[in-house]
Amino acid sequence: MSKRRLALAAAAAVTAALTVPVAAQAAEAGPAASRPHDDFNGDGYPDLAIGAPPKTSAGTKPGSVTVLYGSANGLSTSRRQVLDDSKVYDESHPTGYGTDLQSADLDGDGYADLLSFIQWAPVDGDRGNTVTVNWGGPKGLSADRDNLVRLPDSVWTYGFTVGDVDGDKHPDVITLGNEYGVEDGYGDVLHGPFDRSGNPARTSTFTIDTDNFQIARTIAAGDVNGDGIADLAVGAVDSEEPDSRKTALLLGSSRGLAAPIWLKDPNGRRMGGEDLAIGDLNKDGYAEIVIGHSMDVYDSDVELPTKGGALGVVYGGPNGVSTTRKPVWINQDTAGVPGAGERGDGMGTGLSIGDTDGDGYQDVATGLPGEDLGTLADAGSVLVLRGGAHGLTGTGAKTFHQNTTGVPGTAEKNDRFGTATTLVDADGDHKYGLVVGDPAENANNGSVWVFAATSGGITASRSFTFGAATVGVTPTGARFGTSLGD
Repeated sequence: MSKRRLALAAAAAVTAALTVPVAAQAAEAGPAASRPHDDFNGDGYPDLAIGAPPKTSAGTKPGSVTVLYGSANGLSTSRRQVLDDSKVYDESHPTGYGTDLQSADLDGDGYADLLSFIQWAPVDGDRGNTVTVNWGGPKGLSADRDNLVRLPDSVWTYGFTVGDVDGDKHPDVITLGNEYGVEDGYGDVLHGPFDRSGNPARTSTFTIDTDNFQIARTIAAGDVNGDGIADLAVGAVDSEEPDSRKTALLLGSSRGLAAPIWLKDPNGRRMGGEDLAIGDLNKDGYAEIVIGHSMDVYDSDVELPTKGGALGVVYGGPNGVSTTRKPVWINQDTAGVPGAGERGDGMGTGLSIGDTDGDGYQDVATGLPGEDLGTLADAGSVLVLRGGAHGLTGTGAKTFHQNTTGVPGTAEKNDRFGTATTLVDADGDHKYGLVVGDPAENANNGSVWVFAATSGGITASRSFTFGAATVGVTPTGARFGTSLGD
């Protein structure tokens, strides 16, 4: 681990444009600890961040983030803020600003802050992977952003997550990576609270050095064992078996992260994939780990019910993994799920969790960007699966695509609708609406669709769509909708 280093870098400037005053009413009330984790302006309504990062090759354009502010009437493009990377952009070091957007109140002021993972960002004339933050406040997000952590070139960093893994009631930022020539996966924990220069209260590290864990891929945080402290689910690939995916559960505590628990299905087979999300689907106080197994092209899939992609659900319990509820795989061949599993559908892409019908049970949205609609290859669709007392089920599942009645637009070949999804309660009615990102739409200009939620779940009625040009982002090749903040 001697090669690794953490460095706080100088603040990088971005440009911000507010089209209307946001949170005028919230400024009088002041911050409140009970505000949602994604409420950037403190008005009590969750907000939505939309990323449009450039491709990771020289010569691309600066990335940007568009924030739509929630209200009693939900999301609207007229209540927005646009942040871009033009002041720090260097085409020899494309930054990827707007990738893997997440939110949390890092400094404890009652306003959510926006984090973005940036790959190969130019910092002090050098390059490295960083996690940056735009700070929340009564007028929305700050125009400037700070770098929380920078990892050197010798480190492959695959992502980050946010959660209180030490139980001190302050969100922590956890990065995940591998170092060239080092087989063990490891991570860094930046413990909150943070100051407004991006300095954490302290830092710590963890290593996953057992069971041939070799290449870390994805990470999510949530309270799996019901102790009020966030736990980590970490996905990996075994470099000796590159088609083998697996997932480790690391329980959080005030003493640090515990040794990994490797997740297996009832037949003893490793459960892994390319995406992860954590949420309580059966309302028992223990969150479930949902594994998005979207790539079904490996030899190992022959033994798994993952044709067309699948969701693996591992139920939580007092010791981490439930001893009474067996893990399950759900794909389009599962009873009640619309459609049929076909190779390359990509079910498990772009996972998000939220209660879409207000029944108290969290539901799961997932994209199938490789879904064919008739003769239209890879037109894409989205599935919403319902949680309930018995966990996640195919009963009552809904599917949406651009040829669904009420959905604006027309499905076309290679649209890949559903590449990104998020569920957000933007109007504060305790029902989470669906937002779908499609960065490949219109020749990689990208578009976003917004669906309302009712007591019957997600509905196509009154859904609307918009692209980069609508919010003032240069559309050509913007890949608008690549990431949707959660």
